[in-house]
Amino acid sequence: MLHAYYPEAKSRKSSKQEMSSKRPFPFENSIEKEHKKRNVNSSSHGKASKLLSALEDLLDQGGVDEVETVIGKTAFSGALELRDTLRNQLQPELDHSNPTVDASSQEFAKHNTGKMIYPTQLTPWTSSSIPTELPPLPEVLDPTLEVAAFTHHGYSSGDISDLSYERLEWVGDAYIYNISTLLISQTFPALLPGKCSQLRERLVKNITLADYARKYGFDKRARLPEQYQSQDTTKIMGDIFESYVAAVLLSDQKNGVARASEWLRSLWAMTLSKEIKQEERSEKKLDSPLWRLRGAVDDVQTHNVTEVELNAKEKLQKALNSKISRLTYKDIRPVRKDPNTKLPVFTIGVFLTGWGEVDKQIGFGTANGKKDAGLKAADMALKNKKMMCKYLEKKRIYNAQQQKERIALQKQEENINDARL
Repeated sequence: MLHAYYPEAKSRKSSKQEMSSKRPFPFENSIEKEHKKRNVNSSSHGKASKLLSALEDLLDQGGVDEVETVIGKTAFSGALELRDTLRNQLQPELDHSNPTVDASSQEFAKHNTGKMIYPTQLTPWTSSSIPTELPPLPEVLDPTLEVAAFTHHGYSSGDISDLSYERLEWVGDAYIYNISTLLISQTFPALLPGKCSQLRERLVKNITLADYARKYGFDKRARLPEQYQSQDTTKIMGDIFESYVAAVLLSDQKNGVARASEWLRSLWAMTLSKEIKQEERSEKKLDSPLWRLRGAVDDVQTHNVTEVELNAKEKLQKALNSKISRLTYKDIRPVRKDPNTKLPVFTIGVFLTGWGEVDKQIGFGTANGKKDAGLKAADMALKNKKMMCKYLEKKRIYNAQQQKERIALQKQEENINDARL
């Protein structure tokens, strides 16, 4: 199972200085600098060990959500950094003071394990977070991983132990899906899962990732067998981009996932800039319990809705449907692909039978999903005021005639009952 952790997004120099004044723990100024000046004496070593032990218990995976809720995001991130700093300082001394530690245990400590992803430490996109130019490429700190990120398995000896971008991209793919899912869910809390999936597909598909890769010059760094160099390399460039993401986060155990996720966040903000700006302008803001845990069912979730906003389909159905009429929605064009997003495009027509019509098309709509296309078709019909007035008048006349017949029938039944008496 993949685990990763990344703290809240930070810009580079300016925000690092700003964050340093807000951190609840004096990381740089006290612990790290003091450790460089002198070795920790036995008394302070004992205190540091106790503090590390307390932090390990506090940040145990089983209760991290509760801890973060109590102390807040900033303090929680600081606690994680303090724990990692203490680990880095105390581990060499513990190994040195404990000669019985076997080589396999020491080797295990060097294993490159990822950190956990804490979803609430991601921040949603905003219009101010959309870059005006390509964000800087994060550095891969391990030379072996950096070379492997651009190397096809057929370029090397072909040995099973050879590291290639195919192995790395499998890891990077998982992180990319995870990070994009969380960012979309946070930024667009009112969107249905189907629409969220469409946005994610725009971010993670090979065409998008390959475009990013070429903009950073990955195509010039790729090490491919000759037979691949003359082919369409869109899939290969997409895979290499994913492998580079994995190389960034795996080569930096402390900040790799944070750097990779912030880089992706900036890149994707440029791709979804239109949607991000539209979301900010939207007057409907959903305070989703998915991202603000309430701990109990509250009024937001249990209040009775007094007025339900009907969608276009429901409005059209309410306006024109009756016992002698019906509306149907059908595909009127073959499915095609959007030339920009490469997503499927559906065209749906709405047809009326009744009010003097037989299967007459009264509107159509085009969208990436059939549901949205149907809604647009209904909306087009509703906006045709002249047509709607004609059908509504016919419905009014029909309903009036039905009412007269009901009244006449009721009087007839009353007369029959009076005669029997």
